[in-house]
Amino acid sequence: MKIACFVEAYNFNIKSERSAIMKFKSTAELMGHAFEFIYKDDISKISDYDALFIRATTDPSSSAYIVSRLAEQSGLKVIDDPHSIRTCSNKAILHDIFQKNNIPSPKSMLFYGDYSGETLDIIFKTLGLPLIIKTPYTRFSSHVEKARNETEFIEISKHLLRKAKVLVLQEYIHSDFDWRVGILRNEVLYLCKYCMPKGGWKVKSKIDGKTIWGDTIAISRNSIDPELKEISINLSKCIGSGLYGLDVKEINDGYKVIEINDNPSIYDGYEDTIDKDIYEKIIHALVS
Repeated sequence: MKIACFVEAYNFNIKSERSAIMKFKSTAELMGHAFEFIYKDDISKISDYDALFIRATTDPSSSAYIVSRLAEQSGLKVIDDPHSIRTCSNKAILHDIFQKNNIPSPKSMLFYGDYSGETLDIIFKTLGLPLIIKTPYTRFSSHVEKARNETEFIEISKHLLRKAKVLVLQEYIHSDFDWRVGILRNEVLYLCKYCMPKGGWKVKSKIDGKTIWGDTIAISRNSIDPELKEISINLSKCIGSGLYGLDVKEINDGYKVIEINDNPSIYDGYEDTIDKDIYEKIIHALVS
């Protein structure tokens, strides 16, 4: 089969990401399939392929989403499919999915810019302080801020509402790491810890004016806690049967899902350190 891998130039800037992409190519070829990189200028050729694998950043305003839709309309097997992109990219939609499907998650609310005393009282009584403020479209911890008090909440939320009609407010849960659960076809693909950098509160933190990433610690998927596995698979089924990455906080009495992402990160020497067959499993999902 012929697999198209949609990428952008930036996908080759970081050595570990570039190496992972090349591993996808070599794995596909060893399995007897053609694997070709395509870019924006190649969109018209999409019907020449049997499957599409997207590695470029996805959201409904991106070129990757356009390619995904065209591929699906042309009958290709697609990872990431348009429905998964639309759903996972919008944190407001995920808020509703979590509530409707009883997914354990931090207490959260949607906020439309009502700064009346009554509304603020409800927010702070429900979520406490500090609290997390997110725009619906976030990636790599961008547009995710922490407000420590009412003054910061008003300042940060007003700034973020310049680019969004609604914000997701979430209770803050302190942790030294987030579980990242990679899911493919509603099965656990890989497991790792995304650690918070020292002095930071999210995986990608700004500390002393510098952007710092925390460490990634891979763990065998077979060692996943059964409760975490059940939660992760149940949530993935609410979205579809694609490739997803769940971010989950571990607390004293269980787990709280922060979000589920389409197009999860897979970097050579990071997510793939223990379960090295993830490349083969993804290629198999594309061609089967």
